[in-house]
Amino acid sequence: MKKGVIETVSRSTIRNMRSAMQGNVIRALVELITNSDDSYIRLEEENINHRGEIFIHYRKKGYHGYFSVRDHAEGMTYEKILESFRKYGKATSGLKEGKRVRGYFGHGAKDALITMINGRICSFKDGQFVRCRLFIENEEPRYAIDGPLKAPNRLREKHSIEENGTVAYFEADPDEDIRVPNLKTILEQLSNNYLLRKIMLNPNREVILVDDDSSKKYELNYRLPPGNELINKNINIHTEKYGDFPIEINIWRANSELTQTGDDRQGGLLIVDEEDVVLDLSLFTYDNEPLASHFFGEVKIHNFRRLLTKEEPVLSDNREGLSKRHPFCKKFISRIEEYLKEEVNNERKRKRQEIKSKLDREERARFKKAFSLLNEIAEKEAEAITNLGEEPSDEVEDPPNGFCLYPSKATITVEKKYGFELRINTEIVRKGSRINLKSTNNKIKILTAKINLDEENNSRIIQKYISVEASEANIEGTLIASAGSLQTQSSIFVEPEKEFLLTEGMVFEPESLTLRPNKVRKAKLYVYTKMISAASEIKINSDNEAIHVSENNITVVEADADRHIAKFELEVWGDGVDQDALITAEYQHYLAILSAKVKPKKESPDKGHKGMFREPRYDPTPDPRQRSHYSSETGNVIIYTEFPSVKFYLGKLAKFKKTLPAQIFIADLVAEACFQEIAKMKVEKSGSLIRPDAKQDRIRRDKNELSKKYGREVHEALVNQKLLEASRNR
Repeated sequence: MKKGVIETVSRSTIRNMRSAMQGNVIRALVELITNSDDSYIRLEEENINHRGEIFIHYRKKGYHGYFSVRDHAEGMTYEKILESFRKYGKATSGLKEGKRVRGYFGHGAKDALITMINGRICSFKDGQFVRCRLFIENEEPRYAIDGPLKAPNRLREKHSIEENGTVAYFEADPDEDIRVPNLKTILEQLSNNYLLRKIMLNPNREVILVDDDSSKKYELNYRLPPGNELINKNINIHTEKYGDFPIEINIWRANSELTQTGDDRQGGLLIVDEEDVVLDLSLFTYDNEPLASHFFGEVKIHNFRRLLTKEEPVLSDNREGLSKRHPFCKKFISRIEEYLKEEVNNERKRKRQEIKSKLDREERARFKKAFSLLNEIAEKEAEAITNLGEEPSDEVEDPPNGFCLYPSKATITVEKKYGFELRINTEIVRKGSRINLKSTNNKIKILTAKINLDEENNSRIIQKYISVEASEANIEGTLIASAGSLQTQSSIFVEPEKEFLLTEGMVFEPESLTLRPNKVRKAKLYVYTKMISAASEIKINSDNEAIHVSENNITVVEADADRHIAKFELEVWGDGVDQDALITAEYQHYLAILSAKVKPKKESPDKGHKGMFREPRYDPTPDPRQRSHYSSETGNVIIYTEFPSVKFYLGKLAKFKKTLPAQIFIADLVAEACFQEIAKMKVEKSGSLIRPDAKQDRIRRDKNELSKKYGREVHEALVNQKLLEASRNR
């Protein structure tokens, strides 16, 4: 065994190491993943075939976290490990030899493993095995290398490396000021980490997170947000001291607002060198500018490596990106900020145009009336409540004790509204009293905000209805109503939608999911084993590669079924914003469908927004792809004023929107968008699981029916009737 002190060039090395990692497991994993990627890059430059796999293993025991990062790349000899870990800050990655690697600092893996607990590297190279432990002793960074040894099969099995490759291990302990993230946080933050973005987008890499406790595997990916290109140009920055630097600038505007802070931000400009190695992610002085919240893109700096080989301090030592003090970086950032300033000004003009096109009092009155009507239609058509109590009648029987819920027991299904009847004798419970409502299970939600007994109601027996909705199947709870010392209750059991199971054999619950980028959510697949028997294999598939599901196949086991219903829990996550998919479960002719959408962080809801719909918003985005669409996040119908046919009727900046032709055209757009959403919701809540093509036909049919049924009323509300009458009398 060879032991020694790691040679350093500074007495503050330990402080620098800790500052770089900040006790952050994600930062340590990023460094180790990048090292594995660099190893594959060196193989590619030698035209050596490889698997391109990088495995991250995670296990939690008590409060401790155990991590490893494994590749099947070059592997390292004893001499290479000694060279790599003997000296801190020495360039060992191959950068100075012209390799297209990221190893700029000569201390990434050392920082990651030394500042964690029990950090070590185990490597296989050409039949030899070497292990190197990294640790701190007497406030000095140290290494201890074992080997080289002939690599027996037991070692290969232990480290899961068949030929050449390397695995790095470390532990994390909260008592040592190292926070241990959960698996879902690791998946989300690594997938979105900007330093790994090029690796995640590389089709020749496969980064897999493995939960050793459950053996579940998650492939890490990143997907750029959809949007419109703003700038695509090449410029040159000349410096007297360092020469010329050709720069490629590509700036986009996302369709949705992006997060613009943190290592996992969705927005910002990714700064890369000529070999596509990530240097920074920033909007520089516009990082906190609200008008830049939609901006993302990439800037490539050619000849940047020339500065690194000369050991110019162009990157900050603590891995915070470009060093803003360096003369080249100052000049570069200044030029990029000029382009950003221009686009921020364009965004400001765009916002002003939106303000100009806002509704005046007369328009607002029309739209208030119309959207009140549309919300009533939506509630009536798609939000039907199943009444569990007795229907209102002329003769109502006295409730026991003067205060009673009907029925006393009920079985309901998920994500449907049910109405319980509360019957009250006003000779026992005084008019004007407040009735308190409670559910003993927070997954059985009471939708009725409160009940007050009306003073003006002259009836002796009053009937009130309480709406409830459940978010999960196979749970129980109790609905409790109380008035003073009086109390009544109803037992509720939530089960999967039996009609679905009896006709379709299986069903997803819920049937739709809204996801955050790379954040896992759960869905359940219920299978009726009398139709889909034991040992049947159900295939799970997503029609969008950006949205993933944790299982590809499920085998039905009768022993797992409860009352012939087997439940399977699936995890679903998506790579980028504004993606949507249909996830299907199929066995023979049986089919279940789960719709999933990936959305950015939801904006704060408008407190004054009630109901499904609200007034339209005019959007002047250049070259839009559609005339209008409905935003489920805000409830607005978005009308794109630059769409050719819209611009023809409304004019530039919607300046003709109050003319009769424009009002009629707007009424058509609004009715079309709203009826489409109502029909879609109606079909999804109808209790029929149908194939995607049939589903779309059903939505179209229901949309047309809604248009025939309510179209005239909506037009009468949206179009100024005096203006219409005047045009008819000309």
